Amino acid sequence: MDYSKLNEISKFNNKKFPFREVIKNIEKHEVFKFDNSELLDILKNACKNTIIPVNNVGFVGRPNEFGNIVANLFAVECKKLKLDYQKPRDSKGKYKESGYPDGLIKFDNKYFYIELKTCEEKQQTQTFRTFFYSPSTNSKIVYDASHLLICFLTTKNGGILQLNGDYHIVDMYEREVKLKLEYNSNNKELYGGKLL
Repeated sequence: MDYSKLNEISKFNNKKFPFREVIKNIEKHEVFKFDNSELLDILKNACKNTIIPVNNVGFVGRPNEFGNIVANLFAVECKKLKLDYQKPRDSKGKYKESGYPDGLIKFDNKYFYIELKTCEEKQQTQTFRTFFYSPSTNSKIVYDASHLLICFLTTKNGGILQLNGDYHIVDMYEREVKLKLEYNSNNKELYGGKLL
């Protein structure tokens, strides 16, 4: 490893880049501007149809677990509307739960990647990071496609986490992302060697 290049890489830390250019340069795939009104109408219906089943769960756990419930029930509603919605396979043809994106739709012989989020309605204008894309040797991005982010807004009702009925559908084509470099370690690495 040529450690002299670390400083060169660091100069890009906290810089913003168009998401479409990041995907094009790292994944070697195009991000298309979304322009399919028929699919948009179906996705809106799937979002609306997801709200009651999610709220019927009566969820009281962690927000991350709630997001998994929302994602699973959204997939069910997409399939009810005859959408070819599936979990994306990686570059080796395997299904991966973690990492961007959450879903893949094939519609009119075109591909659309879907990232699902939940956000507390009061936190929509806050600036902490909630969208993450990390390059991978086994990426789930294997097609030229439009990339959509669907966010369901949440509220708490007597300690129960629920969807408030509103949602956002975002075309990632025009969005920017910030590079956040970090060096990290896990517990095994930290505590598995010589200790004081």
